[in-house]
Amino acid sequence: MHYRPTQPEHLIGPARRIASILVPKAKRLNDSPQEGLMKLLLFGAPGVGKTNVAQMVAASLAGGEMLSIEETEGKNVRIETVRRWIDQLAYGNLWGGLQVQIVNELDLVPRDAQDLMLGYLDRLPLGRAFIGTSNLQLDLLQERFQTRLQQFRVEAPSTEEIASFLMEKFNIGEMEANQIAVGSGGNVRAALADTESLLDCQMATH
Repeated sequence: MHYRPTQPEHLIGPARRIASILVPKAKRLNDSPQEGLMKLLLFGAPGVGKTNVAQMVAASLAGGEMLSIEETEGKNVRIETVRRWIDQLAYGNLWGGLQVQIVNELDLVPRDAQDLMLGYLDRLPLGRAFIGTSNLQLDLLQERFQTRLQQFRVEAPSTEEIASFLMEKFNIGEMEANQIAVGSGGNVRAALADTESLLDCQMATH
């Protein structure tokens, strides 16, 4: 199945509502890059859709040009990585649209690289954007990041929202959808994995 949401309506619950706010704003910035900056932090429990929202917003900022997006896991960010980002600020984007940096699990960036990243965020010019995600609660992140990034808490969808989505999108029965939704504990990624297993089993028995 490998479900890949590409539009806000493909998401569930709070993630859908936040994407519905940010994606149109990102499209406007893509049309007029000189009108503002977008520096975002999406935080919340694992599996609720933060990365999907980040990727959706980034695609809109970049005008669909994937070469304008660089996505990095926080644990892999080093001082040399951030120095490269800073050096690239002097150059325009060859690919059109905004140049977008996504850092997943921002809280896992090593402390020395975090310190340099704060300077990078302060220097970010028009025509560039930064989106970070974190599984931590906001008060557990460095306060210095909180003051530099616009924050959105992505909460888990309700059991009813997950069940309705699974029935509509994958045409599974109400009982199975409710069981998967309850078992997921609000983790959309887990619900989709269980749905994929269910559909595989159904195909194997036919």
